[in-house]
Formats: sequence, structure tokens, C-alpha cells
Amino acid sequence: PDAISANTVCTFDIETDVINGTELPIMVTVCFKNKCYTAVLAEFLKGIANVEMLFQAATRKYIPEYLDKHQMVPELYIAKDHVDLLRMGFMKVHEWKPDFLAIWNMNFDIPKVIQALEYFKVDPKMILCDPKVPYPYRICRYKQGPTKKVTASGRAIPINPAAQWHTLFLTASFYVIDAMCVYKQIRLAKQEEPSYSLDAILNKELGIRKLKFKEADQYKGLKWHQVMQTNYKIEYIIYNIFDSLSMLELD
Repeated sequence: PDAISANTVCTFDIETDVINGTELPIMVTVCFKNKCYTAVLAEFLKGIANVEMLFQAATRKYIPEYLDKHQMVPELYIAKDHVDLLRMGFMKVHEWKPDFLAIWNMNFDIPKVIQALEYFKVDPKMILCDPKVPYPYRICRYKQGPTKKVTASGRAIPINPAAQWHTLFLTASFYVIDAMCVYKQIRLAKQEEPSYSLDAILNKELGIRKLKFKEADQYKGLKWHQVMQTNYKIEYIIYNIFDSLSMLELD
């Protein structure tokens, strides 16, 4: 328990559009030491006045103990478009230069990021790679790990998502890891968990859960996200922040 790695960890989490069916990223949060940076799509906040004031008030209302513990003042950036959103999120990580960029279930986030950039005809190397590396030497290639294994009898068995190992080959100062897969990998000698969702592991290890809001308690799954993205946009940003911040707590 006292063998704490000296490696520095930055956490990363995105939320995607579930209202218009695009599934494009609408916000990204990165947390590192006492820093927290969230970029949110301007279109998502359309019609809301005093966004910065509401945002800071909401952070103090919902997660004050975590902000105080880390001596953290969350920073909000309003992005003009999807590319700007992702550019600014990764720019912060390049600026901070952690050893690891940790993502819980990166097989959701990284493909969504790459697909969004390609949709807008932007080379992912321009956003994800370290900006100091000359373009001809940049590498950005995502390799999905096996999702099933074939038994001796020829039967295909799905591999638990937490046991899959995905790799992002990236020219950057940090190495991208799937925090969910790492959690399972270093506990192979232990009994398999019923669930490796972030919510389940936070509850097991820390006795806390992902952020919820009483206004939307009656909803579950996709419907919950749809209601939050429609009616409780500022609270949804805090939800995104806590997904990233809670991984620091878990680490």
C-alpha cells in the first residue's frame, strides 16, 4: 500500500451529444494535480447568461470538498466549435506534460475524439500529438485490443471490456492508458469484479459514486444524459468534471 508510483497522472473525460444524434464531443475535462480545465462547446451553452458565474457557483455547490482537498479552482473555456474544443483540451495536457494520461474506458473516448476530428477533416496528429514535434515525425494511431477469444473448440467468447488492452501510439510527452484496464490488470490475482464501471469501482474503493442530481433521479442510462443535456446543462458540466476528478481520487 505504501509503494506509490512517482509517475504523474492527468485524467481525461469527454461527454458526447445524445440529443441530436451526432455523438460528437460537447465537453472535455482534464485534471492534473491542483489543476482542472474544462472546455465546453459554445452551442451547448446557447441561451444561458452569466455562464462563468453559474459555473463557479455550481462547482462550490456540488463538489466543494474535492476542490478544497486539491486546492483546485476549475477553469472553464467556451469553445467555438468541436475542433477548438478538442484542441484546447489536449493543449492543456501538452502544457502540463504528465507521465500518463488516464482515461476510464478509453475505447469510448479516443475513437470518438479521432472520429470527430476526421469528420471535420482535421488530421488527429494536429491535435493529439505534441505541437513541438515536426509534423513529418508525428504518429497518432489507435489500435483496439481483441474483443473476443476463440476456444479450442472454435467457440468465440467475448472478452470483458476491462480485460481488453487498447493502445494509442502517439508522439507525445505522455503515455495514454485505459485506467479501467490498468485497474483490472494489476489485480489479476484477485477475484473478478461484478462490474468495472467507474461508478462501481469508486463505490468499492472509496464509498462514493459518480455525481447525481435529485432533479433527474427518476431517470437512468441514456435518458438521464438526455434530460441533463436538455435541462441541467451547468450541472452536467460538473458531472463531467467529477468523472475526471474522481479518477484522481481513485489514483
